[in-house]
Amino acid sequence: MRHHSLILPALLLLGIAAAQETLYAPAPPAGSAFVRVANADAATAVTLDGKATFRPGAQAVSAYVVVPQGAHTFRAGSATLRVNVAGGQYQTLVLQGGKLRALDAELPGTVTRARLTLYNFSDAPASLMTADGRTRLLTDVPAGSVKSLSVNAVSAALGVFAADKPVQTFPTEALRAGASYSAFVFGAHADRTAVFVTPGK
Repeated sequence: MRHHSLILPALLLLGIAAAQETLYAPAPPAGSAFVRVANADAATAVTLDGKATFRPGAQAVSAYVVVPQGAHTFRAGSATLRVNVAGGQYQTLVLQGGKLRALDAELPGTVTRARLTLYNFSDAPASLMTADGRTRLLTDVPAGSVKSLSVNAVSAALGVFAADKPVQTFPTEALRAGASYSAFVFGAHADRTAVFVTPGK
């Protein structure tokens, strides 16, 4: 086990070709985008042009939904957001504190690498590391911020940490070249939680 723990950081960060795969995340259909909602509040429905399209639970993330490019109106309770959705993009909306906002469109992984993104909607900095806490990938991402990193396509168990203490660790995941993976952090103080979202979920 010690031998593997030494090799893993190099596989993740140094670009070893033998660890790479040629799998790709599906792209949105032509003239449309993938849109999802990260909900830092209580469970609620989020409507798209008047239709209840997203139903994320409390402190959870909806699945991606195919949305035609163009201007659309999203509503959650009294919150309203008008977004001009661009075709070919992966877009995340955030419901937090009763307000909706759109984040910058996410970049997919590359032909040879996977993409990891940490969305920190908690009250303090958080880090994405290997689950054993030995390898730092995205360090001290401030509250309310998003940070990404490209890594090699390998199998790894990851976790979200706060001040080197685990908030949540996740099962081993085979990271695929061309695919994007997201960790979301919600809550405050000792009640912080985290979820890991893989392609297709």
